Amino acid sequence: MLKDLLTGALHQFLLMLRDPVIYLAIDEKNGAFTEDEILTIRIAKAKALLTIFHLDDALELALTLNEELAGEDCLDLQMLNLLTMIRIYTQKGDYDNQKSYTDEVYIRVKSSKNEALKLLVSSANIIFQHRELIDVEDEAETVAASIDQADHPYYRYLLLSWLGLIYTMLSKYDLALNYQSAAYDVCNQHQLSIGSLELCISLVATCAKMDKQEMAEHFYDIGLRLIAQLRLPVFKVGLDFNYAILKGKQADYKAAVLFYQKSLDALLASKQVLPEFLFDIYNRLADTLNYLDLGQQALHYQLKAEKIIGGLGHRERQVELSANIALSLISLSRWDEAIDRLKQAAHFYAKHDKQEALIRVTRDIGFYYQMRGDHLRGFAVMRKLDRLNAEYITSLQQSRSQMSDHKLKEIIRDSRAIKVKYDQLMNDISTRQAERFTGKSQAAKRVIDSAVLASMHREASVLIHGESGTGKEALAQMIHYSSPQKNQAFVSVNCAAISPALFEIEFFGGVAGQLSGLSQDHQGCFERAGQGTLFINEISVLPLEFQAKLLEAIDTKSYVPVGKEKALPLLCKIIASTNQDTFKMLEKGKFRLDLLHRLNTLEIVIPPLRERKEDISIFVDNFARSFARETNHQLPQIQDSFYERLNKYSFPGNVRELKNIIERIFILYYEPTWTKDILNHIDAFSVERSLSATLVEHKIQDIDKIRIIEALRKCKGKQKDAAKLLNMSESTLSRRIKRYKLKAKK
Repeated sequence: MLKDLLTGALHQFLLMLRDPVIYLAIDEKNGAFTEDEILTIRIAKAKALLTIFHLDDALELALTLNEELAGEDCLDLQMLNLLTMIRIYTQKGDYDNQKSYTDEVYIRVKSSKNEALKLLVSSANIIFQHRELIDVEDEAETVAASIDQADHPYYRYLLLSWLGLIYTMLSKYDLALNYQSAAYDVCNQHQLSIGSLELCISLVATCAKMDKQEMAEHFYDIGLRLIAQLRLPVFKVGLDFNYAILKGKQADYKAAVLFYQKSLDALLASKQVLPEFLFDIYNRLADTLNYLDLGQQALHYQLKAEKIIGGLGHRERQVELSANIALSLISLSRWDEAIDRLKQAAHFYAKHDKQEALIRVTRDIGFYYQMRGDHLRGFAVMRKLDRLNAEYITSLQQSRSQMSDHKLKEIIRDSRAIKVKYDQLMNDISTRQAERFTGKSQAAKRVIDSAVLASMHREASVLIHGESGTGKEALAQMIHYSSPQKNQAFVSVNCAAISPALFEIEFFGGVAGQLSGLSQDHQGCFERAGQGTLFINEISVLPLEFQAKLLEAIDTKSYVPVGKEKALPLLCKIIASTNQDTFKMLEKGKFRLDLLHRLNTLEIVIPPLRERKEDISIFVDNFARSFARETNHQLPQIQDSFYERLNKYSFPGNVRELKNIIERIFILYYEPTWTKDILNHIDAFSVERSLSATLVEHKIQDIDKIRIIEALRKCKGKQKDAAKLLNMSESTLSRRIKRYKLKAKK
């Protein structure tokens, strides 16, 4: 019975999230609803009222429901309602009740058998109990590791959203973006429009903090459309506020002031009492006005913010604001008021052992004396600041040491099986790190931003352009592993390695028989990919006849294996790549225009490595860490001269060539310190080319022999694996093994 009630409540939540305004118009009392349905509708209505910021009505209904749901028979429903109440008290700035109900739900949920609900309560406890960040990170990792237990769309959307919020609190914005994007995708799949809107607002803020301007603009536009669609102008408060943060990051302070003012206007027009929102707007607006040297206006809003925070009982935030007000007072030469505030803040931080904040306010006091021309006192404050910095560094080192000891004890308590699993995970992470698409150049950032967008759109096919070796497959994997289908298969098919007559069987599969020519059934790459991702590498070699069949499969989202009559559904996301100019392919009639349009819903161009050499050091670091782990070598000390010599090289083989260079150095020429001279062993950099032809040939043969011996040793004598490692064909390696009279396994 309870399970049916919970299922019904979750169903009502999904309906409510599509349009809370319409949902609130349901007349449950006069409709043909059962008592159980009426109860679940009311629980969802309390959440709907919270969602559209009708906080008083939401609280009244939620409190009534809390009394009605008392008792173990309705435990899980009570947990859902308590989570709503906690959010209501948070929005109202009532932190005493927020903490009280957070404690209650955390205790009561232990009696529940619903693991997904326990995860939600754990997340709420992390967010609303204001714990130390070290503890928060550990707890967040535990929740994230169990996220697959939240299989219902409502649980999954809410849990992913809250994990995004937690990692925002931890300033780990890359992780926050991943979880928020995943939550956004869940909302899109289930048409949860209000959830999509809330996530758009969060994503604008996260993208702003990561300086992802185009992505932030994208979500801002979507947010505006959803606000109009849902008829909820109150959401302009959060959307314009976060957009103002973006403009501030761009140093467009006038635009930031404009959008903070728009956010304020939307809040006042809504006539909702949202003290937290109002405080944040006043505070941010004042900071931005100070950037424009408008100290008097900034002070006006800071004093408004001070009145609000005083009523919320947030003493630490009140002290932080008071210190900021002091800076505005300094700019207005109101010296006595400024120093009083700064000294009070310093006393508070010292009393409560807030070292980082104490350092900040001490620096402000030094600035105060500098502006007053009192250099003697200013010097004394700077000496105190040096002492505080030294003490803070020592405390951080001790804290990290204690934390490491704690972690070590946990590991010791673990079983050997868990340790083995952990080591395997670390190896997998190390390999994934080395293989991922990365870079700090603007060109690389544009590619990564495009990949993140591609990962969020399940149905959109992607076409990646780039020279050989630029990392097209690594980028495809990044898109896959950043997407909601990351736990599904990633299948890569290299078109250049397929015989023209076998494309249909390779893609569609086939059953054994005369029609297919197969001696046994063959599973095609579409079927192997399932609901995951299919990466079609080098589409330029697709035969025209097969292009038509591939187009039909994509259009109809189905395909027929060779030798079968029944069609199978095409469920995977398609990512294609080419190193050819697609326009020239079209001009020469080698590729169908309609298929190209299907494949390049989103198009990403990867620049060659020679055009983004500032990324070389990042690749070297990733590859070095991976190969050091693989070869059991210590991570080398890499000197500047090594990078300088690499930067002068054109890298015709792009990232793949750079990876081969680092791998060969580790296998054949490893030294603890790498300078430019170690590159003399690599053919492309070899100084021996200036020697006579005979000497060069002799030297190259010696080097080649050593390389092959080391590769065979590393691959335990397996010729096929060694050939792959040496970047040569197996037949070429076989001839050289015979020439040098070496031994190998087939």
